[in-house]
Amino acid sequence: MQNFGQNTQRTSILKELSGANAELGEAFALIINDMVVQSGITNPNAEVFDVVPDSWRKLADKPNKTPDEIKELDESFKAEVYSLAESYLLFMAREVRNLTGKLDYTQYEMYMLKYRFGHYDVMNKPEYLNKVKVQIRNAFNKISAHGEPTGDNLIDKHDMATFIYAISTKSRRDANGNFAGFEINGLIKPEDYAVNENNLFAADDNLFSVKLRIAYKMLNNKL
Repeated sequence: MQNFGQNTQRTSILKELSGANAELGEAFALIINDMVVQSGITNPNAEVFDVVPDSWRKLADKPNKTPDEIKELDESFKAEVYSLAESYLLFMAREVRNLTGKLDYTQYEMYMLKYRFGHYDVMNKPEYLNKVKVQIRNAFNKISAHGEPTGDNLIDKHDMATFIYAISTKSRRDANGNFAGFEINGLIKPEDYAVNENNLFAADDNLFSVKLRIAYKMLNNKL
């Protein structure tokens, strides 16, 4: 884990993200950033990211699971999501020199311009940069408030876990196209991520906003 020194303020991030691994966070960041060519369009050469270990998937594939096994799947999935979320957030915090483990908008924008949009050379394209900043603000608002209309304007490990939960599950829809729950398989596929990210970048309250709200409730056992 990244060492931020011995000062009390500087070690606060270590306490906040004590279970994190910055190397895992960096690997995850690189993989999801490679999943889209541009907003909503999948990179055909991108990799699938597996959030869960083989043991989880083996148990999930078992027929006639007991109530205890179903509970184990739920709890272990949430644990894997939190571990990945903390690692991703630690990497982000390290890159923008955040010392609390909770990103404000300026830090989130700095990270996104460098890692998500850096290869587009947006800093030399003012009109495109303004459009990108609107998308980043929309994404920050949704993640920091886990899909609710308002939040605390910080992205902490609970908000990031909600985001990871939402992108690592597939939406089920009813006959009218409305959200009807999650299909939990622990896979983040490029084609699904591209759709989720496109909705994340949009200003409206959309399907991904719904996914975030429900994911937050599921992670906190409020459903």
